[in-house]
Amino acid sequence: MKNTFLKTIGTAALAILMMAMFAQISVSAQDIINEQPQENSVQTAPTLEGSWNVLVTQRNCTTGVPIGTNPAMVTFMQGGTMMEAASRIAPSLKASGHGVWSRVSEFHPQYTSAFQFFRFNADGTYAGRLIVRQQIELNADGNSFTSSATAQILDVNGNVIQNNCSNGVGTRFE
Repeated sequence: MKNTFLKTIGTAALAILMMAMFAQISVSAQDIINEQPQENSVQTAPTLEGSWNVLVTQRNCTTGVPIGTNPAMVTFMQGGTMMEAASRIAPSLKASGHGVWSRVSEFHPQYTSAFQFFRFNADGTYAGRLIVRQQIELNADGNSFTSSATAQILDVNGNVIQNNCSNGVGTRFE
């Protein structure tokens, strides 16, 4: 009877230990942003991390005259990677954009980013890539930014066939 009781307790303890080891912990980056600061805690400056609605205005690179405006969505992820989706080009003619971003200075809310996406012809064949490089200035509230960008359209062999310029205004998506 004593051995059976000890085996039962041992088995129960092992089961509880296994459940604790394999329990899933839910973590959300958004929770960190929404936490209220604790008394005596160090305040950190707003960051570019997160998802943004961006209104992009294409401009003539020489004259600065606006050519057209379209919405886009950009997500800057922790660790310096990013994704982009825009509405200027039909989804059948482009893939989503992937790239990198970094802070220019720890003292100023200035960032750079670069991303690319693959382009396709109407028949679905590969047409080349488009590479965008931009400078971003995060506003003091941390919920909006302005940007300026240059883009290169490359053919299937990597030759630049066109240069584009644009400006953007972003607002944090929440």
